[in-house]
Amino acid sequence: MKYFKNISIGILLICICILLCSFETAARKKQVLVLHSYHQGLNWTDNISEGILSVLDQDDDIEIIFEYMDTKRHSEAEYLTEFAKLYDLKHQKNLFDVILVCDNNALDFVRTYYQNYFDKIPIVFCGVDQFSSNLISGFDQVTGVTEEIDSKKTIEIALQLHPKTKQLVVINDNQTRSAILNRNNVRDIWPEVDTDAELVFLENLSIDELVHQVKTLDPKSIIYLINFSRDKEGNYISYQESIEIIREVTNLPIYSSWEFYFNEGIVGGMITSGYKQGELAAKSALKILYGANASDIPLVKEGYNQFKFDFEQMKRFKILPKQLPKDSFISNQPPSIIKQYRTSLVVIAIFIVVIIFILRYTTIKRERNERRLKKINEELDRRVAVRTKEIIFANEKLELQTEQIIKQNKELEHHRHNLLELVKERTENLEHANEELKSSRNRLLHMLDSNSDGVWEHNFKTGEIFISKTIWDKLGYHSVTKNDTRELLCRVIHPEDLIIIKQKDKQNRSGKSEMFVIEFRICSQNKTWMWFKAKGKILDYSENGGPLNMVGTLININQRKVAEEQIREEEKKLRVSEKRWRSLIEQASDEILIYNIDGQILDANSAACKWLGYKQSQLLELNYSEIDIVHSSSKLHTYRKKLSTSNPSVSFESVQRRKDGSTFPVEIHLSLIELKDSKLILSVGTDISIRQETERKILNAVINTEESERKRFATDLHDSIGPLLSSINLYLSSLGKVKTQDDKDNIISASLDAVNEALVSIKEISNNLSPHILNDFGLEKAIQSFTNKINVSQAINISFYAENMKERLNHQIEVVIFRVVTELINNTIKHAKATNIEINLSREGKLLSLIYIDDGIGFDSKKINAGTSSGMGLYNVLSRIRSLNGTHKIKSNPERGGMMAIIEIKL
Repeated sequence: MKYFKNISIGILLICICILLCSFETAARKKQVLVLHSYHQGLNWTDNISEGILSVLDQDDDIEIIFEYMDTKRHSEAEYLTEFAKLYDLKHQKNLFDVILVCDNNALDFVRTYYQNYFDKIPIVFCGVDQFSSNLISGFDQVTGVTEEIDSKKTIEIALQLHPKTKQLVVINDNQTRSAILNRNNVRDIWPEVDTDAELVFLENLSIDELVHQVKTLDPKSIIYLINFSRDKEGNYISYQESIEIIREVTNLPIYSSWEFYFNEGIVGGMITSGYKQGELAAKSALKILYGANASDIPLVKEGYNQFKFDFEQMKRFKILPKQLPKDSFISNQPPSIIKQYRTSLVVIAIFIVVIIFILRYTTIKRERNERRLKKINEELDRRVAVRTKEIIFANEKLELQTEQIIKQNKELEHHRHNLLELVKERTENLEHANEELKSSRNRLLHMLDSNSDGVWEHNFKTGEIFISKTIWDKLGYHSVTKNDTRELLCRVIHPEDLIIIKQKDKQNRSGKSEMFVIEFRICSQNKTWMWFKAKGKILDYSENGGPLNMVGTLININQRKVAEEQIREEEKKLRVSEKRWRSLIEQASDEILIYNIDGQILDANSAACKWLGYKQSQLLELNYSEIDIVHSSSKLHTYRKKLSTSNPSVSFESVQRRKDGSTFPVEIHLSLIELKDSKLILSVGTDISIRQETERKILNAVINTEESERKRFATDLHDSIGPLLSSINLYLSSLGKVKTQDDKDNIISASLDAVNEALVSIKEISNNLSPHILNDFGLEKAIQSFTNKINVSQAINISFYAENMKERLNHQIEVVIFRVVTELINNTIKHAKATNIEINLSREGKLLSLIYIDDGIGFDSKKINAGTSSGMGLYNVLSRIRSLNGTHKIKSNPERGGMMAIIEIKL
């Protein structure tokens, strides 16, 4: 008994030891650090992370820690020094079992601070471009996955698929080390490529320069996109934004070797997979965690490159799958007919087999009956003499059986017909279901292709709007349903942006555009404005062509907008600081003189010296009355005496004499400067020569316009009404000479026709002076009638939209706006070489707004706004706007083209 007791105690102690050991083992998980060169959210970085997690997430005893260096946006030496301090602060106590290093910048950081933070820790790298052994020299335990970008195969397959190519255009920002290495690699392999095409590089460009260069490329070019994530001004651009910018301005085929551009608008190429590199690196790390030595694990140099192509882009450029290399991956390729309708075909085959079985069964049964009848007939022949009655009875029985068989055959035929109808009905139902599944699949593909921060959907028929819950959570709104989404959006979207959204929605509903792209602000729950970019496309249309459903994505661009605002604020501060250190007097473009109450000049700015032709020392010896040739000293003294605390300024016009004796008109503004012991006069003079010349031009233009109208009116009267009145006079004078009643009736009828024709001519002349549609039906109908007449020519397309214009306006305002619109259209047709004009006329309360846009060649709008343009027709019309206390602003650029005029009048 004692023996068994001792054994039990021993077993208990052993169990306790095992539990303690297992507890100690489970107390600490194996720690893995993933050090990324770039930031979270970058496609390349996230793909590598997904590949790593696909391997390491399977083991519950592994803890993964991610660290992002963000060198795509910040690569300055000062930043990297601060990042090293931050790394030391965060991870000085962490004992990592292995470190996964992603991309060149992270490997450089580990090599720089190896002795400080990473000594004796196994290193596994991936995504290292242009790898050489020097990059890992000095590491104790290291292995990894090299990144071999096969630009040559991508370029060769691109030239093979487009044999008429004249130029291979390589787009590269040339800002990062990796980008420079890849650019040099293309230069090195180019002599090995069998082609007559020219190699062209677009690099070190701003975004606007890149857009301009891409727009002007030869139509027989193809684009090889290496990387464009930072322009020459240092602005960071995401991969999606860079490919979107290029895709929107060109229809040329685009190829690349990077996975993050795939399914974003490129045709394809030998694609390097970040996910596959992360997966291979994680497998090496897993071997190290289970006891293998890192240096014993061979480097991985293949297995992550594959030919990949986008089926949508292949259709665009008429590329067939058989033209692609063997084992190429094709995305977005629809399934074959057999795969697509496999279920339907199987069901049909089963029904056919059943029908064949039924027909075969009927045939066998009929053959069996026929054999039995044959035996009966033979038996009857042998016994015909003695068994006549039995034969008759047998025949009757046989006939009865035959009738039954015929009846059974008819029933089987009826069943077969019913089965065929059922098969047909089931087949139609399956085809309808397949169509619905196909539509749902296409919608899902579009949503996944453009998905970013969130997804939205707009039903035009019901008016319902759906927005992903993630967007509402970011804004701080919870429990938002479809019923209250539309009302909530109207309240939280910025009013200015809401107007633009409504205009875009109107264009989508009218069928003018199937795309919806806009940037707008939303007020969050904590009363702050957040910027979003909405992109959408109409997916479904009704039978009459109207839109039914639009699906799109929402991207949070608040950080970009905040950064842009910060840049503008910094620029503003710099300008203010600059102005603070400059002399206000020397900066002024007007003449500024300071003199005492007696007119003795005490100070003068550079503009005054330049205008008057004196040196500053010479001006200080003069009295102000010596340069003013209009007012006497006593008159000038009278102006000065008017200045006081209650009346601090006086203005008047005069003429000044230069040193060389020439004169020029000025507008003088006198202000009183009160000092403790004296009073000074500040005189600001403005040269009004240009203004007076402009006023003379306007007056001459008005006189010429009125004179032209008088001449045209006189010509119309002379050419149209004069001959008709002369004819009437001739008819009436000859009325007394004729004798027969028929001749008199003919003369009277001819006179009435001439009178009617004269009335029509007078109406036409009156209508030219003032359109009757404007007088009778108002401004909206008059503009619509005018644009419709021009659209009939099909030389230019004019779109006119009006809102809240049911009520008539003041007649003078309607006439001015109508003349402005006709003059703008006239200028566009004569000078702009435009193909499209858009006119928006709206009334909001007491404000009338006119927005006029064309896509012409553009011009210098500063001359129009300043009134220095040689063409006085438009300036004369716009001067009428000012006479109505209205405002106008014209924007245009000769380089970018297009023109926009914004006119507002308070009613």
